[in-house]
Amino acid sequence: MGDWLRAHQNMPPDQQEKLLENDPSFKRQTPQRQAELKERLRKFNSLTPTQRKLALDRMQWMASLSPQQRQDIRDSNKTLETLPKDRQVMVHRALRHLRQMDPQERQQELESDRFKSTFSEQEQGILSKLASISPPEPGLNGGGTQSPSESPK
Repeated sequence: MGDWLRAHQNMPPDQQEKLLENDPSFKRQTPQRQAELKERLRKFNSLTPTQRKLALDRMQWMASLSPQQRQDIRDSNKTLETLPKDRQVMVHRALRHLRQMDPQERQQELESDRFKSTFSEQEQGILSKLASISPPEPGLNGGGTQSPSESPK
């Protein structure tokens, strides 16, 4: 979807939707998936230009990940969504903090007593996976994935 959006982002929304409806790969989708794609297009077009650029950069970054990394992100985000809102906020804050560290500092933080006493095992797992996959920096194309292991929402 990112390549398609990038190629057609300067067209009026009604022309985009017509082009989408005539796209062969779109026609092969189930009616439910077609409706989802149209809704995503509408949401994309409702964003500010800056937000659209960030969304396109993120789509490009996601496409550059391995299938396992993308699955790790999906799984971790699904688990994250099951947490209470206050815990989601804490995990997101910790994730931003961990992603600013180099891999050695991050590993020390993940193994620290303070970290282990602050976050449940489930939350620690989410943070460990997601912190090892760094999204692109705003304004940069691509992004760095850092290993040891792999893994927004």
